[in-house]
Amino acid sequence: MSSPPNFSVSIVLPTCDRAEITRRCLDALAAQTFPDLEIIVVDDGSRDETPAMLEAFAAEHPDLRLVVLRNETNRGANESRNRGVQAAGGDLVAFLDSDCIAEPDWIEQLVAGFSDPSVGAVTGLVLDPPPRSIYDLTFRGTHRVAKAGPARRLVAGNLCVRREPLLACMWAEDGQRPPKRADGQPDVSFSGACDEESLAIDLAAAGWTLLARPEAVVLHEHHYDRRSFFRQAYHGGRAAADFVRRHRLPHRLDMIPFMLAWGTLPPAAAAAAFLGGWPLLVPAAFLGLAIAAITYNDLALKGKTAGETLRSFPVLLAYYHVRLLGYLRIMLQPRRPRRAPG
Repeated sequence: MSSPPNFSVSIVLPTCDRAEITRRCLDALAAQTFPDLEIIVVDDGSRDETPAMLEAFAAEHPDLRLVVLRNETNRGANESRNRGVQAAGGDLVAFLDSDCIAEPDWIEQLVAGFSDPSVGAVTGLVLDPPPRSIYDLTFRGTHRVAKAGPARRLVAGNLCVRREPLLACMWAEDGQRPPKRADGQPDVSFSGACDEESLAIDLAAAGWTLLARPEAVVLHEHHYDRRSFFRQAYHGGRAAADFVRRHRLPHRLDMIPFMLAWGTLPPAAAAAAFLGGWPLLVPAAFLGLAIAAITYNDLALKGKTAGETLRSFPVLLAYYHVRLLGYLRIMLQPRRPRRAPG
């Protein structure tokens, strides 16, 4: 396929303690069909073999334009992305997570979306590997782009942005951080949350169009066990609430029916003692609305079959209740001011 002329691209790849999968990610980037590429790896304080792996990779690919930056201490994905942006020389800056394997024409497909000068950011399709557990099946499709055309959201692990508006917006650095492991390193067993939503809001507010191109495909090689799955739910809820409060947005649509169901249950139960069981229909209706919404999301947006949705539904319902707990924990805390990037 032909690409718009005169675009150069910098790929920013933050990583931490993921030497093996980061190597496979880099191998895929080295095989990209797009001719004018710069790859910027930001090692966010890794304590595993990542530094040695990066040195070996650079030696094996002397013709590749590879820049390796290292944070001496872990600073988080967004601060690492911003450091990569500051070092980038491309007209466009692409972002990829270190556990994502890009198709050979990934950059070509993303760049093709910038033929319209009003487009400020292009996001692509994130596929999931075959599930190994019920937790993989439940989470599958969460990062899926539903259709081509104007995008309502961006996906941090498959994204390309014009450098000029990106420098004006940058990635928000004041969101919820993932918890630490016992050794003090970040727990990378689950993904971050809301990383890209502040960026999408800022770009749209500046008048840029956001575009989805499902032809730009990456495989997200990330698996969940019970612990990482529910930690994802809880900390994802915390991050969602923090995002809502910082931007003074309405409550998240996925949280409202659950909050209404459990919020109306105590008064409905008290009223039922005097009026019979019919007041309990109110929280039951809100819970039914919540169930209908997450079922629609699984079938229509995540692309699951009815059988897959039915199999994973009990775990999905538990996921949303754990997410609600994290969401409410932040909502009940005092507000904190938003910090500018850098």
